[in-house]
Amino acid sequence: MTQPTTASTTDDEGGVLAGLRATLAELSGTDVTGLGEADLLEVVAVLEEAKGAASAVQARATAAFVADRDERAGQQRASGEITRREAAVLRRASRTEVALARRCSPGQADRHVGVARALVTDLPHTMAALTSGRISEWRATIVARETSCLSPANRREADRRLTKCLTTLGDRGLAAAAHRACIDLDQAAIVERRRRAAASRHVSARPAPDGMARLSILGPVVQVVGALAALKSAEAARRTATGDPVMDAERAADERGAGAWQADTALELLSGRASGQPQPVEIGMVMDAAVVDPTRGPGGGRGVGERVEVTGFGAVPAAQAREHLLTVCAAEGDDGAGTWLRRLWTGADGRDLVAMTSRQRVHTGGLRRLIELRDQTCRIPWCDAPITQIDHALPAARGGPTSAGNGLGVCQRHNLDKEAPGFTVRIESTGLDADGPDPGGGPHAITLSTPTGRTVHSHAPPILGHGRDVHTTSRVEILLEEWLRAA
Repeated sequence: MTQPTTASTTDDEGGVLAGLRATLAELSGTDVTGLGEADLLEVVAVLEEAKGAASAVQARATAAFVADRDERAGQQRASGEITRREAAVLRRASRTEVALARRCSPGQADRHVGVARALVTDLPHTMAALTSGRISEWRATIVARETSCLSPANRREADRRLTKCLTTLGDRGLAAAAHRACIDLDQAAIVERRRRAAASRHVSARPAPDGMARLSILGPVVQVVGALAALKSAEAARRTATGDPVMDAERAADERGAGAWQADTALELLSGRASGQPQPVEIGMVMDAAVVDPTRGPGGGRGVGERVEVTGFGAVPAAQAREHLLTVCAAEGDDGAGTWLRRLWTGADGRDLVAMTSRQRVHTGGLRRLIELRDQTCRIPWCDAPITQIDHALPAARGGPTSAGNGLGVCQRHNLDKEAPGFTVRIESTGLDADGPDPGGGPHAITLSTPTGRTVHSHAPPILGHGRDVHTTSRVEILLEEWLRAA
């Protein structure tokens, strides 16, 4: 992914942009070598204040940009130029432009916009502290978040009450103080906020270090605590003798700790597996464009099979993957267990996915699966959301083909927002040639342009993920070099 570029802007009154770019250039060239300990710490303190002040300027610019776009959409809606739905699309698309400018996901941009508007309109004391660099952007976000349920008048009063503790309390203490102020000013608003929060309950999964992942359930506190209490109660009961010698012996031989047992039990119940039944898997085996000895290759004789990637979660050690595969294959009598092998063909350098086979029981959706495997997450820069839709880069209504080259894996938000007026997507490279897979074609690449003239470039990630060596020569050439050296 390359750096974004911006079309030339006009009406830069007072040289604001020029001044900011000059400040950035000066900071980038700052050298702290030779400074004493006291001076080094002072540099840290001054830069922390500078980050707060920069965040205040960023908030004002964000609020002004969004206000202009919302006003324009409102005027077009009032005059009948656009429908209500089109006006909503325009307003939402402006937040997507903020996301591209801040290099973050659309969800984060929505929060940034909400905080910016609150700081500019309803939180003058918090904004003043941020402008002077006395608090960070995150602490300003805490105040904005905790007071979001209040009316503008009550919000300004809560802001006034928090003035003295903005710079003295920790983050948790500041959040608690803001919550107390909200309860004192409008208890009904807090009750309504909690009622609405219950409607947002959901389940999500996200990667964790060391090959683990977290399954999170956001729900009402009473129900979540009750579910956890039930798991703890069941775990405690496994230490109670049942009178059945076989079952008691099995329990005694179980050396899992309380936390491990609770996690295993919860996952088995949620996935519908019987106790001890392995999780069925689909294996995507990366294949070279040329047939080579799978036991040899770059990296000191390690073959391509030594690199394993779990789509959406990252790399795992090959030994761990083999261990799980052997567990699945060794399972007997488990009708739900199964292993499916899908060959993924890469270019000569092993970077880009160019084709795949489909050997599953259900054969439909092979093209969709190819694009999902190629793109891995939403293709719009800085958005790590899972792929929910496969979109045409060149719309089908304008003759865009339904093909891997013209397909993009995107989240629902970006699929809708990029259809707003002024957004364009251009295919720079399909990774394919007229005759099919082109091992030298490079990654699939697109350019996204926004209504303000900003352009960002997106390349499909390596099939085995970022952070690994990409070979500029084919594996056949590498193998031949090894043979020549051995001779």
